[in-house]
Parts: sequence; C-alpha cells; structure tokens
Amino acid sequence: MDINEFIKHGKHHRELMTQFEQVNILLHQLTDGNYQSLDVYMNNCNHLREQINSAMSLLRNREFEEYLIQHDAPLYYNLQSVMLAVQMLKNLLENLAGTMKRSVLECA
Repeated sequence: MDINEFIKHGKHHRELMTQFEQVNILLHQLTDGNYQSLDVYMNNCNHLREQINSAMSLLRNREFEEYLIQHDAPLYYNLQSVMLAVQMLKNLLENLAGTMKRSVLECA
C-alpha cells in the first residue's frame, strides 16, 4: 500500500467503515426490531438515511472511490448494495405515495 494514499484517504476510509457498521446495525433493527411506536421506527429510518447520505458524499470524491475499490473492495461493494437497496425502497415509497394521492383524488 502506498503510504501517501493511506495518509490522504485513511481518515475517510475509517469514517466509511464506521458508517457502514452503523448502517448495518440500523438495518438489522429495522428488519428484526419490534417497535412500540411508528415514531421510533421513523427515527431509525432517519438515522439510516443520514448515514447513507454521509457515505454517499464521501464516495462522490472519485479519487477516494478509486482508492477504496483498490484497497477495500468488499466495503465498497457492500456499501453500493445497501445504497441501491435503500434507493429502491425510497422509490417504492414515493411511487406508493403518488398512487395513493391519485387514488384519493379519483374517489373525491
């Protein structure tokens, strides 16, 4: 490993690893948890969104993205998979909301 690359990108790499750990914890809670209120569930969804957005902002740096692919491909591809799944869920919810709005307007 090139020491200069590590010095330049190591901090972001550690930050991304921490974010990915937090994302995994939240995903497990959201899929397996027994929530007593919708507010608590939505709060976890918001935390998940924040972690995903933060990770995405780090990966927008093409130089860092290339570093990560070279030095920690499993983390990179795991994050990409999670981000795609979350984006897909977001799209589903937005489409459902739009469908429900149209349905309510048609019934009125």
